[in-house]
Amino acid sequence: MKKTIADLQEIIRLGGGMNLDANLFTVSELKDFVKLAEISGATINIKNTEYLAVYDLKTLARLGGGKVIFEF
Repeated sequence: MKKTIADLQEIIRLGGGMNLDANLFTVSELKDFVKLAEISGATINIKNTEYLAVYDLKTLARLGGGKVIFEF
């Protein structure tokens, strides 16, 4: 069963961490995920980050407040 963006956001809001593929989401969606993780304490692992700009990686790291891990 495919999960919607809203489903994933609610899971993160409830404290559930997850591994996300950067190729499947927009930078804006990733920002929303990591902001929710920072609030809830969930950890978000983002893989396939090679095509994200350094600026976007820094922004995600700042917004995530230590709750985001990048796989390079």
